[in-house]
Amino acid sequence: MSDAAILEALTRAGHGAFADDLRAALRPGIHLTATALAGRPADWRRAEEEDDAEDEDEDADADGGPDRVAAFDAAMASVPLGASRFGGLPDLPPGAAWPERDGVPMEFIAQFRLDELAALDPRGQLPPRGALLFFYNSQWAHSDMEPDAACCAVLFHDGPVSELVRATPPAVEWQSEFSDTPQIAPFIHGVATVTASARTFAPGGVGPFVPASLKEVYQDFTADQQRQYQPGGEDAPQNHLLGHVSGQDYVDAQQPDDQLLFEVSSDDAAQFQFGDCDSLYFILTAAELAARDFSRVRVYQQLG
Repeated sequence: MSDAAILEALTRAGHGAFADDLRAALRPGIHLTATALAGRPADWRRAEEEDDAEDEDEDADADGGPDRVAAFDAAMASVPLGASRFGGLPDLPPGAAWPERDGVPMEFIAQFRLDELAALDPRGQLPPRGALLFFYNSQWAHSDMEPDAACCAVLFHDGPVSELVRATPPAVEWQSEFSDTPQIAPFIHGVATVTASARTFAPGGVGPFVPASLKEVYQDFTADQQRQYQPGGEDAPQNHLLGHVSGQDYVDAQQPDDQLLFEVSSDDAAQFQFGDCDSLYFILTAAELAARDFSRVRVYQQLG
């Protein structure tokens, strides 16, 4: 959405006198629209199979039957090395291992080919070439609000995408404290292509990026008008790089020197389901982003 559309919504809500204040808080970002290619090849499975052959046949489609695996493999074969996408299998930087925590591989969420996004990044916040890959640890904890949770990893490849290596996923048995049976990690999501477009983002709710003059009215303004200027409307997946988080930050995840790096919704295109239709918010400081230091990115599964 454009600056003008957001400021028009502010005026429509009766707060046009604060247009200059809000304009200063707007941030450019890159909106991402996902299009499904194939569903996940399998659901969570028991490491020790206890069902008999008849039950296995009945559950084959639900638990990763040959048709699902073939469709997934075909979709991955059709995706060029280094291409931007949600889910599927990552193209790792040469020599990089699949990220893990406590020996448990993380879920691969997305990767982005940066040279194709540079024209949509007017401030040059992202590296102009290479690739960014996002992984999420949902096995032991759900956000970096928890001490030493290490709930995500962001890999940066600063080189030609031709150097990337299509990964073969590990298969590690792990036991969740919330499950009676072992499972196999990492969980592999469906694969979806990504279309990118430049957008302007307003703060999603009252927080450190909202001008003081707007704090008293901003929550009501977003509740009434946000659906008018968010890409696709309030209920559409809010997937984007940079900009602002789209929701109200009730947990003080962000500080004034922070920058949203990537927000991804529970999106059917890649069969993403984070909690109860939550989103993932990958956040770092503006200084870390400027230094191309992605080692301290933190993630939140929800902001309230």
